[in-house]
Amino acid sequence: MTPTTTRPGGRSARVGAAVHQAVLDLLAEGGAVTIPQVAARAGVNPTSVYRRWGCVRDLLTDTALARFGTTAAVPDTGSLRGDLHAWATALVAEAARPEELALLRAAVAAGPADVGAPEGFASAGTACLAGRSEQAEAIVAAALARGEDAPSTTRVLDHLVAPVYLRALFGLPAPSVDVLVELLVERLVVPPAALRAAPGDLD
Repeated sequence: MTPTTTRPGGRSARVGAAVHQAVLDLLAEGGAVTIPQVAARAGVNPTSVYRRWGCVRDLLTDTALARFGTTAAVPDTGSLRGDLHAWATALVAEAARPEELALLRAAVAAGPADVGAPEGFASAGTACLAGRSEQAEAIVAAALARGEDAPSTTRVLDHLVAPVYLRALFGLPAPSVDVLVELLVERLVVPPAALRAAPGDLD
């Protein structure tokens, strides 16, 4: 018997998109997210959701992977500074949107993967960062290919992505988007010795 395959854009993809959007809508509305609520909002049978995702934590993880892996394209401005500035601006705007912010908060609240989970199983929080890590790696690789000095991917995550998400999660006051982005990017493209001589301030 010839095995069947799922056609891209077929029913499985439509159900997945509807369920992911239902999760985002419910989170943005501030209510608790349950499988029956998600199924009702998505217009699918709860059994289908349980069979495909199993539990709310796994559903949050999959929604985070789908959302944060695709929403911010990697820019190509021709310079490391330009790429980081464009990318950071997109991240700040993304983190300010109610759906993304609600998903970030839910992912953090869901906690780490259960002890004994299969190898490679990601927590929802890890899923939120997976796409960002790949994008940071691509930006760094492009800069190195152009012959530019570039920070490590970990440094980009620590000094750019982490501050953006931290401020969004805790609702910390920030300067204008342009000022915030410039300060964060400056810490990555200016040699550390120069930063120590003239430290920036995010207050």
